[in-house]
Amino acid sequence: MGITAGGMIILLALSGGLPEVLWLGDEGFPGSAGAAGMGNTVYADVSPQAALQNPAIASLLPEGFTVGATGALVLDIEKRTRRVYDSFGGVVGESEHSFNQNFHPLPGAVSLSWKQGNLAIAAGWRAVSTFGYAYSRVMNDGDYVKVAEETLDVSGMLSDFGLSAAWTQWEFLSIGAGGSFVTGTRSMDHEINFVDPTAADVDTEIETDISGIVARGSALISYGRVSFAAGIEQPLDWKTEVQSVSTDLTLPMTVRAGIRYLPGNRLMSLFAADLWWSATESVETGDLDAAMRNSWGFGAGVENTLPGNTIGRVGFEYDSSPIVGALDRMKFTTGLGWAVDDITVDAGVSFSPVRWDQYQVDGLPSFTPGDSLVVESSRTAFTLGIAKTF
Repeated sequence: MGITAGGMIILLALSGGLPEVLWLGDEGFPGSAGAAGMGNTVYADVSPQAALQNPAIASLLPEGFTVGATGALVLDIEKRTRRVYDSFGGVVGESEHSFNQNFHPLPGAVSLSWKQGNLAIAAGWRAVSTFGYAYSRVMNDGDYVKVAEETLDVSGMLSDFGLSAAWTQWEFLSIGAGGSFVTGTRSMDHEINFVDPTAADVDTEIETDISGIVARGSALISYGRVSFAAGIEQPLDWKTEVQSVSTDLTLPMTVRAGIRYLPGNRLMSLFAADLWWSATESVETGDLDAAMRNSWGFGAGVENTLPGNTIGRVGFEYDSSPIVGALDRMKFTTGLGWAVDDITVDAGVSFSPVRWDQYQVDGLPSFTPGDSLVVESSRTAFTLGIAKTF
């Protein structure tokens, strides 16, 4: 997870026990579709979109103007199995608690870069985090008689409007700096409609506005077929606002690094890898500690050019959860690309499974006290991107 998502865990106290997306948001595709097919190696990605996160990488872009755009469709599947315990703590059975699937578009990024000589500039918009979750189930009593229907809808997005610049010195060293303004909303609608007309239904709506600034700096060293980049991201002046009540968010600095290696073989292979670390245990809302742990992640991928200028890609990504190790997430990626003159079209697919045990919490979704849930979820994303150099 990126720093723009690092403080989202504390935005909704009611959502204890729900998928991590409800706190952190789902990270978007801040780089190109090509990077998404190679383990989301954004910090090693040469694209106008990635240059907003790694300013120094803009120095590797081609001369002139380059325009890039990325978008995706996402399929989320979640199954919750309820475990029922007896008075001695033994499991007496399991039943399906809920099964939900959602297919929705995921905005990506649109960016423009310009390079002339030793100077390169990039500007654009990126959907750095999205909040998308739909949950529904039938609530039964101890005799499995329907008593109510429960639904939960979460939506929203964080938009990053960024600008970065890179300067190349001595041909092998590039220094980059940039920043962005992040703004967005997060909406939650939770309903419980009881069969009994005398029972009071539940209808809770929460609208959260989020805003902040991110400052970035990075350096790139190119030596022959190897390029290495390292940099930092520092959030500044982050706030959330719910019903005109504003709260300050203290978010930590994130350290990032990326490497690109071109072995120079007949397949024109490219190896790329990313690594990041963030002191998320220091996240605070107001003066309250968010009780998180430090988080880190890495991605790696390889691409080969096949006959007909078709590019094949495969990669892997791992992100540790700032909440608990059971929520650490793996992502398996693959993709194809096609280059025709100055136009490149990329497509990618990623699959990310996760499984954890959810015990009784004071929040959503509700379930029979004393029981627990086994949650199995997956996300499959279909990514498409296009870039053109003028």
